[in-house]
Amino acid sequence: MKTVILAGGKGLDLYPLTETRPKPMITLLGKPILQYLIEELRDMGLTDIIIVIGYKGEQIKEYFKKGTAFNVNIQYADQGEKEGIESALLASEEFVKNDSEFLLLFGDIVPEKGLMQRALNAFENTQADMTMTLTLRGDTGDFGIVEIDSMGLVKKAGIKKIDQTSESKYVDAGCFIIRTDLFDEIRSQQSLSKAINARIEKGDKVSAAIWEKEWVDIGKPWNIIEANALLLSNLKESRIAKDVSIASNVELKNVVIIEENVEISSGSVLNGPLYIGANTYIGNNVLIRDHCSIGKGALIGFGSEIKNSVLFNGAKVFRLCYVGDSVIGQNTCISSGVMTVITETGMKEVSMNINGKKINTGLLKLGAIIGDNCDIGVNTLIFAGRKIATNSVVAPGTTIKNDYKPEKEVNN
Repeated sequence: MKTVILAGGKGLDLYPLTETRPKPMITLLGKPILQYLIEELRDMGLTDIIIVIGYKGEQIKEYFKKGTAFNVNIQYADQGEKEGIESALLASEEFVKNDSEFLLLFGDIVPEKGLMQRALNAFENTQADMTMTLTLRGDTGDFGIVEIDSMGLVKKAGIKKIDQTSESKYVDAGCFIIRTDLFDEIRSQQSLSKAINARIEKGDKVSAAIWEKEWVDIGKPWNIIEANALLLSNLKESRIAKDVSIASNVELKNVVIIEENVEISSGSVLNGPLYIGANTYIGNNVLIRDHCSIGKGALIGFGSEIKNSVLFNGAKVFRLCYVGDSVIGQNTCISSGVMTVITETGMKEVSMNINGKKINTGLLKLGAIIGDNCDIGVNTLIFAGRKIATNSVVAPGTTIKNDYKPEKEVNN
C-alpha cells in the first residue's frame, strides 16, 4: 500500500516559526517531525511514499531527497499555490490512481507510535471500504468532530463545533485509509469530510480506528512544546556520545540524550528527559529541566535556566537568562539577563495573538515564541505568550508587552 503525506500547508497559525520553514520541518530531538512519520512507515513495511509539498517544499525535497538515506522510496507531488487538504489530495491522484486504496497521513501530527498500524488493523479486520483514525478531545476546538455508531462505524465526519446537535468528542487524528475512487467525490464536494459523508450515504462502510494514546496536532505554537514533551516522555534509556565532555561535578538526572562533541561545564544540572544536539556548549552552573530539546550548535551561558523549551539549531542563550515554556528559533541570540515571563496573573490562562485574534491557549504557563535569526538585547523582559518575528533586533532593556516585529525600513 502506498502512503500519501500532506506537507504543503503554510501553517500561518505557527507564525513566526513557519516564516522560514514548512510545518513538517519543525525539528524536535534532532529530527523534523516529518521524519518520525516516515521512519514509522518504513518500520511497518510501507516504503512507497508520496509527499505532497507546497509552501517552502524545496526544504523537504532537499532534506529527504528520494528517500534512499531513510530506506524508503519518496516521490513528490506539488500542490503549488493552491491551499487546502482537497487541493493537496488531488495533486497526489496521479501517483495512486492505479491502486485500490492508499494510506493518507497529515504531515503535521506527532502521535505515539502505532497510529498508522491501528488504522491498517481496523481497515483489514472490519473489511471496511475506508477507515478514519479518531482521538478523543476534551475541547474539540477547531477540529472536525466525527460521530460513530455502536458498531464502531463512522456516521458523519467534519462536524463543526458550532453545531450543538452533536455531543461527540471524537476528532479525526490525521490518518486514513482512502479508496482511490473517492477523488471524484472530492472534486465535486470540495471537501474531504463531505466526500466521505457522501460515500457513507451511498452505503460505504467507514470504520473508526480509535486512538487512545497521546497525539499532538502541530496547529498552534504551543503545540510544539507539547509534542516535544511527548517525544521526550517516550524515551526509555539515556544515550551519551563517547566524545562528550562532562565536568566532574555535573549532575545528570533521568533520561538524557547527548549527541557528539557536546561540552558541559562544572556546576550544571541537567534534569531529563532532555535532548542536547551535537556541538553544543553548556556553561557553568546552568540548569536545564522539564522536557527540553536543544538543537545542534547551541550555546547556554553561565547561570542560565532553560525549562520545558525547544531551542532550534544554533540558538544561543547567554549568561543569567531564564527561558521557560518557550520556542527559540534557529540562530537566534538571547543576550545576557533576558527573562521570559511564563504566567500572566495568578491562575489566569495565557492568551496569544494568532492571525490577529486573541486566543486562549488553555495553558497556565507559556513563555515566548521567537523566530529565526533574532538578536535579543541584554536585560530584555518578554511577557507571557508573546511572539517575536524572524530577523528581529530588540534593543537592550526592552520590555516586550506585545508581539514584536522589526520596524520597516524607511526609503530615502
